[in-house]
Amino acid sequence: MTADGSGRFELIVFDFDGTLCDSADLKARAFFDLYRDEQGDDFANRVGRYHLENAGVSRYDKIRHIEEVFLGTPPSDERVGVVAERFSSIVEDAVVAAPLFDGVATLLTSKPDGVVYTIASATPTEELVRIIERKNMGEPFAAVEGSPQSKATIISSFSDRFSVAPSNIAMIGDQPSDADAAREAGVAALMIANPGHWIQPFDRVDTFAEAALWLQSRSAL
Repeated sequence: MTADGSGRFELIVFDFDGTLCDSADLKARAFFDLYRDEQGDDFANRVGRYHLENAGVSRYDKIRHIEEVFLGTPPSDERVGVVAERFSSIVEDAVVAAPLFDGVATLLTSKPDGVVYTIASATPTEELVRIIERKNMGEPFAAVEGSPQSKATIISSFSDRFSVAPSNIAMIGDQPSDADAAREAGVAALMIANPGHWIQPFDRVDTFAEAALWLQSRSAL
């Protein structure tokens, strides 16, 4: 299987924020709000920029970096957990309320027989599962997994779990971290991103609606 359509994909792995759901900007705002009261606007803006530069990375890793590098205080696991819980309380309801991108609902309700849909996200698994359930969009997905596992690890676990070779798997994401995960797991990828975020040799489209057409032409029938 290659990303140029010379074969058929049997397992599709979707990123969530910024790919299926228009929620990426909400998380950037949440990271800003997370530190604004304690550290002020300038520091919060620095945190927001760091988040945007590392979108798709686990919030735990980002919080640990912010605390250790920006604040100069190596954080305990307890401190990271407390800050991550504050982040979750800020962001979860907003993500539940955020719209899906055009074309997502149609694609999810018209899944071809023999194709497995899954989600791999940097959001913690329990929170991600709650969000999916609250948005009433869980039915098409055979598995939903998030951090603390890396996306590459999740993709490989899906390959084993559903007995699908990496050559028959495609990762659909919007960040370089999604392409990196696909490369590490040895699967194809499609980037929904501007040209600056396009990582060769993977295909790129501008919108999810275009991604849906790409998938429909390359999914097993």
